[in-house]
Amino acid sequence: MSLFSKTLSQWTLPLLLFFGFYSIAHGLQRTETIPLLATYSGLFLVLWIWIRNYSSLWNIFIIGLICRLLFWNHIPALSQDFYRFIWDGNIQLLGINPFRFTPNELIDLIDFPNAQLLFEKMGSLSNENYSNYPPLSQYLYQVMAYFNNDDIRFPVVALRGLYLIGEIFLFFGAKSLLERMELPTSYLSWYFLNPLVIVEGFGNLHGESLMLAFTLFAWLFCLKRKPLLGGLFMALAIGTKLLPLLLIPFFFRYLGIRKFTIFGVSILGFSVLLWIPFWEGKMLENYTQTIQLWFTTFEFNGSLYNIVRAIGYEVKGYNIIRKLGKITPFITLGLVLLFSLFNSNRCPQQIFKSMLFFLSCYFFMATTVHPWYIINLIFLGIISGYIYPILWSLVVFWSYSAYGVEVVEEKIGWQLGAYLLVYGCFFYELFKGRLGHHLQKSNFFSV
Repeated sequence: MSLFSKTLSQWTLPLLLFFGFYSIAHGLQRTETIPLLATYSGLFLVLWIWIRNYSSLWNIFIIGLICRLLFWNHIPALSQDFYRFIWDGNIQLLGINPFRFTPNELIDLIDFPNAQLLFEKMGSLSNENYSNYPPLSQYLYQVMAYFNNDDIRFPVVALRGLYLIGEIFLFFGAKSLLERMELPTSYLSWYFLNPLVIVEGFGNLHGESLMLAFTLFAWLFCLKRKPLLGGLFMALAIGTKLLPLLLIPFFFRYLGIRKFTIFGVSILGFSVLLWIPFWEGKMLENYTQTIQLWFTTFEFNGSLYNIVRAIGYEVKGYNIIRKLGKITPFITLGLVLLFSLFNSNRCPQQIFKSMLFFLSCYFFMATTVHPWYIINLIFLGIISGYIYPILWSLVVFWSYSAYGVEVVEEKIGWQLGAYLLVYGCFFYELFKGRLGHHLQKSNFFSV
């Protein structure tokens, strides 16, 4: 390839990335199944070609920022969760605890800009339930509320600005972690340029990326055996999204009893500081009730759960989700113990591998797997050398095929195809060997 053609390709591929992300940000709706999924899948193909030939850490950072900035003024069209974010922030400015009252209980009693719009757009599931977002996220929503006026775009941009800061910190934290693990920093491209991370984490304003930023720094300080600082960042991660709470025991063997105790006490102390302003009345009861909905009520894009549900219909004649939801927390606890305490997690490589397999099992059996949930797996896959989380970040987006103009109905063809690919890759890597190191090669199938 001549220097001219190589330079042309080097710039053509990022332009194709920009065009794809711009199309999702400023044109495509979630009801446009084929154009949306084709554009999204095409982004992965372009990204793979570019990474194999032209990736460098500086290019990854600059292109990743540009792709995110294409969503800067974007009003999320694929998710309505951000309407609830703004609602929660505004009622806090009125002195109302979002964990004590549902939007249905408040809509006729309060008044603030766009209140009726937010109430209608957040959807009935959100209307009738208490907030499920932890305290640090709630503080960010208060920042959004300060910018809420006649134009709904201002609070959206405010939160996006905060998330952009988090993304930058994540980039450099991930770089440090890869260096500590003696892995090429160019591997970061599969997270920082991943379409799922950019579209769902930055474009649709889901907090998983910010949560991961705090979690990465918690891991870094734990690996350096600085449990106090590790506990601080883990508390911030849990205060953003609850999921990292399940990952705490994985450092028990690595840190030892004394340092792990400091780690745990540090998490507890900083978490108490975050939660105290919301701790009143029936807050704990309401919050627990809301969290249980993910085990006993909500259903979307499950895999193993869908099989169990089908068997339940055949045997019992009805949906067994409520019965299953009562035992799922115990299964989760058992998996935590299995992967954290019974595995020999005495070296970083084993710790991250155990975390990856635990979270994979957790989402394999979950009743609800929205696309942005898989953001939690991507970096663990990169650092552990497994490719199936990256494949999952591609095919999980196919679940948007469920959204029609008037109805949400899962399409078994899209869902079955997605999970066949994920499980096929998972079991291949489990029994034949990891494929992650092939991602950076110019020839994927080379030894």
